[in-house]
Amino acid sequence: MIYFKRLLPVALGLALLAGAAWYMAQPIRAINHHITPTDTPGRVEVILSIARPFDPGEQVGLAHYAEHLAWYSALGADARGPDRHSGAWTSPYTVFYSLGGKTEDLAQLTATLARVFDPIALDPRFAEEEREIIHREYQMHHGQRISWRADEALSAILHEGTRLGPSVIGAPADIDALTYDAARDYHRATHRPEHAVFLFRGDVGRVQVWRALMGLQLEVTGQAHTPSAYQMGPELVHLAEFPDERAAPRMIWRRVVALDVPVPFDLLTAQLDHLRDMLDTNLPGGLAGPLRFDARIARDYQLTLTAHDESHIEMRFQASPDADVSLTELRAAFEATLAESAARGIPGPTYQRVKKRMKGYWHNWGDRESSRSWMADYTLNRALALRAPQSKRALRQIAPDITRDSLNSLLAALAGPGRTAIAFIAPQEFLK
Repeated sequence: MIYFKRLLPVALGLALLAGAAWYMAQPIRAINHHITPTDTPGRVEVILSIARPFDPGEQVGLAHYAEHLAWYSALGADARGPDRHSGAWTSPYTVFYSLGGKTEDLAQLTATLARVFDPIALDPRFAEEEREIIHREYQMHHGQRISWRADEALSAILHEGTRLGPSVIGAPADIDALTYDAARDYHRATHRPEHAVFLFRGDVGRVQVWRALMGLQLEVTGQAHTPSAYQMGPELVHLAEFPDERAAPRMIWRRVVALDVPVPFDLLTAQLDHLRDMLDTNLPGGLAGPLRFDARIARDYQLTLTAHDESHIEMRFQASPDADVSLTELRAAFEATLAESAARGIPGPTYQRVKKRMKGYWHNWGDRESSRSWMADYTLNRALALRAPQSKRALRQIAPDITRDSLNSLLAALAGPGRTAIAFIAPQEFLK
């Protein structure tokens, strides 16, 4: 009996610990969240990402306007201070808000950020002023950039009928059409806990996050928003001219293609990054030799390859013609070079040489501090694209699948049929 009495407190303690561990392992009030600790002593950042439902009839710029109003209504003066930093952004996929500060203030930071779920409550005059701020934002960042406006126009063509087609901020006329009531209605319909994911990064652990989320008392009443699949339209080739007397001649060439066989998103992204670096060389199979160093067709160029989902990828090529080369000649040379490179494929020596250069692409998983920072950035990137981040173990298994054959298959797809949109930007005289 004495032995039993001695063991009883120990047994009860173990039972309580097991119960607490089980309870903390359960979903926290069904709130979706990710925790990515980093080596930033005493500092934490809380990010709230809210999925944007895709509605082809949605007013252009409305989500961005609602984000501005929701941020000021929810955070206001609480976003400012010597120990805090904050922000809010809108992308084609999400509206997201962030608030950073001291780890000891995590519960307060989380509760403050969660106020974006509350109805927008601002003086209508302030809402009108905020619309003028968006006008200034447009003029400052976009109005004077002809390449940005050209890209917006190309996106509307390439991605027609998808969430990537409409502009996030809109044109001046779109901004003028925004109203306070429409923004409040949009906010009420979209800013719901079931559509959201919290991200906690910094000097933070699960127990601290658990306490912060338990204190929110949020009601999750609906189903999480499931993003619609990318739907590519029929094949097309679209050429648009953008005359600008102050612009240096340049071409933006973009193409979206569908893959015959879907590829897991993280693997596809890594394959495209490797293919881009192989094309961006003067080695056999690359574009730099035929276009810049040998024939001197392009003075300079920028190449990006993007995965929109597991089955659709995009190439964007922006280049300035060399002396005495027209934009039409630049386009013809680029398309011919791309077709030839795809027909021959990336040669083995080029593949091996560039792959050795890209050893730094793969993170040094043995470096704890750097590894934590990388995983935090990766998790944020995936969450803001409405994708579930993979585990470190899964990511470490990607490298062997970046084969020469897989890259050549992607290259062949990019050189094949798809939706192609091209912009010629130059003074009117150069476009004749």
